[in-house]
Amino acid sequence: MRTHWIVAAGIVAGTVLGVSQPATVADLLLTNGRIYTVDSAKPWAEGVAIRGPRILAVGTSAEVTALAGPQTRTIDLAGAFVTPGFNDAHVHIDSTGALLVGVNLLEVHEARALTAAMQGAAGRLPKGSWITRGDWGAYEQWNAGSAGSDRVAAKAGAAPFTPSRELIDAVTPEHPVLVQRFDRSMFLANSLALQLAGITEHTSNPPNGEIVKDATGRLTGILTGSAADIVRKVIPPIPFDQRLVQVRAVLQEAREGGVTTMQDLTSADQLRTYQELQRRGELTARLMLRPTLDNVTHTRALGISKGFGDEWLRFIGYKAWVDGIMGSSGAMFFDPYSHDPKNKGLLRDIMSPEGRPGAALSMTAQQHYTEFPPGNLEQLLEQAIASGLPPHIHAIGDKGNRIVLDVYEKLLAKHDLTNADHRWRVIHAQVVHADDFARFGKLRLVAEINPYHVSDDMRWMEERIGRERSQGAYAFRKLKDSGAVLIFGSDSPGTNAARYFLNPVYGLYAAVSRQTLKGAPKAGWFPDQRLTIEEAIEAYTKGPAWASFEEEVKGTITPGRLADLAVFDTNLVEVGKTSPARLLDARVLYTIVGGQIVFQR
Repeated sequence: MRTHWIVAAGIVAGTVLGVSQPATVADLLLTNGRIYTVDSAKPWAEGVAIRGPRILAVGTSAEVTALAGPQTRTIDLAGAFVTPGFNDAHVHIDSTGALLVGVNLLEVHEARALTAAMQGAAGRLPKGSWITRGDWGAYEQWNAGSAGSDRVAAKAGAAPFTPSRELIDAVTPEHPVLVQRFDRSMFLANSLALQLAGITEHTSNPPNGEIVKDATGRLTGILTGSAADIVRKVIPPIPFDQRLVQVRAVLQEAREGGVTTMQDLTSADQLRTYQELQRRGELTARLMLRPTLDNVTHTRALGISKGFGDEWLRFIGYKAWVDGIMGSSGAMFFDPYSHDPKNKGLLRDIMSPEGRPGAALSMTAQQHYTEFPPGNLEQLLEQAIASGLPPHIHAIGDKGNRIVLDVYEKLLAKHDLTNADHRWRVIHAQVVHADDFARFGKLRLVAEINPYHVSDDMRWMEERIGRERSQGAYAFRKLKDSGAVLIFGSDSPGTNAARYFLNPVYGLYAAVSRQTLKGAPKAGWFPDQRLTIEEAIEAYTKGPAWASFEEEVKGTITPGRLADLAVFDTNLVEVGKTSPARLLDARVLYTIVGGQIVFQR
């Protein structure tokens, strides 16, 4: 597959190859297509006329061809399928880039695969750069694509794969390494990293950690607990040039999948990277920004409010968390996990009194809380409300979702916003208590869900929370029927337990089939929660634009909207109804952003 940049094909703000054209003449025409506009006033068309960055006209091929001028470029789609460009409502661009350029060990649980993966990463990264994360062994206990019934028998009860530095030293002589097992129970450092950290055979174990040695007293490279912190302290910040490389890798993956907007959890370092790429003219997707909620103290003081930014970089909300994730059994539940009777999950106190993000209360501490720690979340939400930027809060378990709903209900009522156009979000809304579905509609909330989670997570979902509670898991139909606005995101690159793909066909497939990538179970997992393909496409295009207060500029193929389009070799609506598995084989032929072709297969 080859990516082609077609920047000069001449489509630049009203001129083609420097020749001015009348305002009613198109720069680019798409004809003879099956165009699904996601515009209820005119859902299907044959042709689209584009002038500069916006859509000039939508209609029959003859109607749009009438807008051609001497310099107009015409693409005969020959029946190809067109949708609005996909708007991924949940991307971690920094970690996606790190994974694409670095190393992915989720499916690695044997020596040769580990060595090969590390060698590949060393070949991609500049000499001297660190190789981190990895998350080996996430799929060790289940076959990839499992529906939860085919746990690998040979692994049952066996010790997990435990690597050693000897497996990676030869292929990483110039790259320090600190990678981790998916559950963070152990870490692997190569000899170079141990040397840089000053760890030798004579280094004492720190409190709550171990520097593992073999029977002869030699370092194995395995570190547990606080021992890994000794190495972490010497890892430098990611260089700016490497951030540029990583974001470019994400932009490439996005345009290959027809993704024209990504809504990102944004740090200051990432924002500077995006600004530099925008300055260089290298952005091929629009990046919607949402810093963590603890930043509101600073950003509100700077006057950053709803709509701040431009059509390429815009602030759309603040993100916070109340609990952990299902992959590590950290999502917060009313009742204990079925496989771990002492565990109800973690209450994540990202709004700590000191303002430090990311802290997680231990299970022991969490058991003493019946409500969210008073003051922290609400205090910062008050400032977000004053700024006009809506909150987007992560909630996975049934108790995590209840906490968010309770806090939202309280503050919406206090500020007389319950019936207002506030567009507050619950991120994931992954396992909802039966009593809480109706509250999503009552409070006029956006449910920002990640449909591909169901295809991957079903391998262990029922083992962890049982069949009965699973009825409230990934309940797309119940959420929609409650009145929630559904918007889709990939959650790329995934968690420490799973890989989630940026390409939207995975999310569409999961939403309409509720099956694994191997097609199990045959009838779908809780099939009554399926969405139609039309609903799924809307949740990936029109819905995210609306949720970001951008419904007047993107999300449908409508005259006046930005010309952000994805052209596929497969009719997604047709196969979504008749053969959902064929969605996974659909390939993008063109991705168009602001009237420019940024990808052509």
